[in-house]
Amino acid sequence: MRVLHLLDHSAPRRSDYSRRTQALLQSLRGQGVHTVHLTGTAHTGGEARGEGWHFYRTSPPPGSVPLLGTIEPGSRLGAAMSTAALALRLRQVAKLTRPDLIHVHLPSANAVAAWPVARLARIPLVVEAERRAQLSAGYPFARAERWALGAANAIATGTAQVRAALRAEGMQGRTIAVIPAAPDLTPGRLHSARMPELEGAPLLAYAGGLAQDDGLELLLAALAQLRRQYPALRLLVAGGGEDEARFDSRLAHPSLRGHVVFSGALSYRRAADLLPRADIAVFPALGRKPCFEPSRHLLNALAQGCAVIASDLACHRELLVHGHSGILFEAGKRAALVKAIGELLAQPWRIDALGTAAREFMATRRSWELTAVRYRRVYEKVLRNRDASR
Repeated sequence: MRVLHLLDHSAPRRSDYSRRTQALLQSLRGQGVHTVHLTGTAHTGGEARGEGWHFYRTSPPPGSVPLLGTIEPGSRLGAAMSTAALALRLRQVAKLTRPDLIHVHLPSANAVAAWPVARLARIPLVVEAERRAQLSAGYPFARAERWALGAANAIATGTAQVRAALRAEGMQGRTIAVIPAAPDLTPGRLHSARMPELEGAPLLAYAGGLAQDDGLELLLAALAQLRRQYPALRLLVAGGGEDEARFDSRLAHPSLRGHVVFSGALSYRRAADLLPRADIAVFPALGRKPCFEPSRHLLNALAQGCAVIASDLACHRELLVHGHSGILFEAGKRAALVKAIGELLAQPWRIDALGTAAREFMATRRSWELTAVRYRRVYEKVLRNRDASR
């Protein structure tokens, strides 16, 4: 089986995205799937190699056109030209490599370019669905992208919540496979991960964004209340950025002063190095905006054997078993968060049990090998349906 993978332009770079992509491709190859790789626009054309992998590239369209002048990449015309350039390049690579199937990875907007090529060449098409919140009315080709998703032979989503949203949009009669994401890191944790100098001084950890809906302000409010009972309690924020200054006045308050540390912006992998050093990792997203998939920080925390407390968003309920592999609390409720953290601090023997269950779950249910198996089954089903229709 030969599968042409249409990837984001950053796939050859050293990044979290490229490591995840290459982990999946390596697992697919280990299961007998021959993979071909094409990246989208944003780099010069030609062939390239990234960390031992071969990638076909797509040249970006010209920045200016006679009579039209300069074309902004983010404009409708610029997006249309990029889509056309990608479609032409995909057609060239498909003719050269003769794949049995085309797999469009995120961003799923690339499906707009892939569909006509697959249709003309009679090659089945599998598309990964974007998080539905990104298919807003402000996106230039939202309608075309939805149409391309509906025309695909199969769709892959990260959660059942996204699949339900697709079904609600009328995508019935299509294979929509739920293929959960795997963590960036191999499940495992050193017994000495926690900081020995913090014995008797419990440490919480947060990894994620600093926007209001991410819930860090809620966690700070809970920390201030918890410190009345646990005065040595600390919080490590594995993140940072321009919004960090917004918390300066809050952190200067006597209830928090000296007990909150920002590490600065970190990659997923570096943040995952810090999470296991805490007693409890907290993910307090408020859920006021659509949240269809758990953050990669949460996946990495579970893989590293952290005791996790998370808000009861649908994507968190789909991932965690309350009381077994994590603790869920009512999203946006400070009292519920205080209670969840307080109960764990009062029963410290539960912390290791939660972490062990989380790590075992990720090792047995969320490995890249299992992710590749799920994709291979989708490929096989699509090819069987194609052969039957002939």
